[in-house]
Amino acid sequence: MMTDYLAGRIKKFLPLMAILFCFGTANAQFQIEVKKHSNSIYIYESYGAYQGGKVGANAVIFVGKDSVVVIDTPWDDDQTIQLLDWIDREIKKPVASFVVTHFHDDRIGGIDILKQRGIPAVSSELTAKLAVENGIVKPDVLFKNDTTIALAGGKIEVFYPGAGHSPDNVVVYFPSEKLLYGGCFLKDASTTSLGNLGDADVAAWPVSLEKMKKRFPKPKMVIPGHGGLEPGAIENTATLLKQQSK
Repeated sequence: MMTDYLAGRIKKFLPLMAILFCFGTANAQFQIEVKKHSNSIYIYESYGAYQGGKVGANAVIFVGKDSVVVIDTPWDDDQTIQLLDWIDREIKKPVASFVVTHFHDDRIGGIDILKQRGIPAVSSELTAKLAVENGIVKPDVLFKNDTTIALAGGKIEVFYPGAGHSPDNVVVYFPSEKLLYGGCFLKDASTTSLGNLGDADVAAWPVSLEKMKKRFPKPKMVIPGHGGLEPGAIENTATLLKQQSK
């Protein structure tokens, strides 16, 4: 369950229709894109340079009655400022917290900006440990494995399925939308690669995937950490893991 500390902070801060917003400063290397999925859910994409190319990372903005919770930060400080400015301008509700789904830059890269603005960063204890070990600022609010974050009029569920893309990866479920955000634990439906396996546990990943499927058996929509949002992310992830094991 949600920690008393987090509940207090959220109370204190009390925020596929293809509507696209692009924004950023003139000198920004990358500009974030935001798409509206419903009145409660926006899907945003930030960008990073990886192996000589530009890579997009999907993440989620959840709008509650009085406040906003964001799942994962953008890749860097500039894009995090862009995102916060957009929320302030377009949604006009305070950001109660960010939930970090694992310790890689495409999920926690903007944490310094959150610290500067007094916005709590929420993560598992393992994510916080790995972040510190890799020279990243420690998140503020920690939970062991799973947690429920309650908002006025809604809630989100954070679930740890086990190791996969990284030792600490968690997924997030939005019951009101029946939407599952898999982050980098899930690959998009059309990719032919498991992506960055530098911190992956490929042997444990299929078992973890089955745990996730059992916990959330029938999501209406699944959002992978990168790539398109077409159906089939869970199935393709399973296929890629089978191919990897051969």
